[in-house]
Amino acid sequence: MFRYIFRRLLQFVPVFFGVTLVLFLITTVLPGDPVRLRAGEKSMSPAVEAALRAQYGFDKPWYVQYGNYLNALAHGDLGVSIATGRPVADIIKTTYPYTVKLALSAIVVEIIVGIGVGIIAAVKRYSIWDILATLSTSVLVALPVFWLGIMLQYVFGIWLQKQTGGMFYLPVTGAGGGADGFPAWVHLVLPAITLASVSTAYAARIMRSQLLEVNGQDYIRTAHAKGLAPGAVLRKHALKNALIPVVTFIGLDLGAMLSGAVLTETVFNWPGIGFTISRAAFQLDYPTIFGCTVVILFAVMIVNLLVDISYAFLDPRIRYGGSAGE
Repeated sequence: MFRYIFRRLLQFVPVFFGVTLVLFLITTVLPGDPVRLRAGEKSMSPAVEAALRAQYGFDKPWYVQYGNYLNALAHGDLGVSIATGRPVADIIKTTYPYTVKLALSAIVVEIIVGIGVGIIAAVKRYSIWDILATLSTSVLVALPVFWLGIMLQYVFGIWLQKQTGGMFYLPVTGAGGGADGFPAWVHLVLPAITLASVSTAYAARIMRSQLLEVNGQDYIRTAHAKGLAPGAVLRKHALKNALIPVVTFIGLDLGAMLSGAVLTETVFNWPGIGFTISRAAFQLDYPTIFGCTVVILFAVMIVNLLVDISYAFLDPRIRYGGSAGE
């Protein structure tokens, strides 16, 4: 296991260099000039423009900029935002915890609702519960995320407030800490449901199909023939094997959520890293884009590694790095 983890950690190196190199190459072909964009409609003297280009290293070839960036990164320096003048590390420290909270909340919804609905649909196959699960997951997959977020805002933030005379409703924007009186966790409810909607539907479908496939295996029929109760067969034999593809999907989904949910964070004015990256892209704020991308890249790779390691606990037949034929 430790040898496998070490090999996976070594794989981080080419992935990191590949992603950052591609990102740098993309910036060389993008239209626009971040220095001129900073001046806006105001005029900028050639001396000031040259000083700004020298400050951010834009007066050098891209490969020199890339080398300088890697050197600075090796010393823990993510650079300074062109748009705000703040250190990129401070921006990430401020925004990333919001994205992590939102992603983990959405994953909790996805695990509880997605796996739960999938199990019920498989156990109650062809029943009204199975039909409802199929219909509801189909609708969720078809709905655009931003439209669902706006509808949830209207229903739970406006319509419900009017119907109850302001007694009960949910906050529709921000992350809490304001004058609305709501605890911070309440602000997470609608964004988390919105972010988890499509993924929950897919998780339920995968769980249902995998559980039905596992239930058709010989060892499951043998367990039933031995007289084990259906619940015991489900818990002890079927569920673990059926969970492996679901865990893979949820793990990859967590990695995607940790990279920032631009639409959800924009609709709910959530101050996460996805909203920060989208704003930095419009401002051609390359240091912020690079810094956020590096942090997200490491987060996604760590999550993927943890997902792979979890296989061994779900299925004892899976072992890493222990055989020559691996």
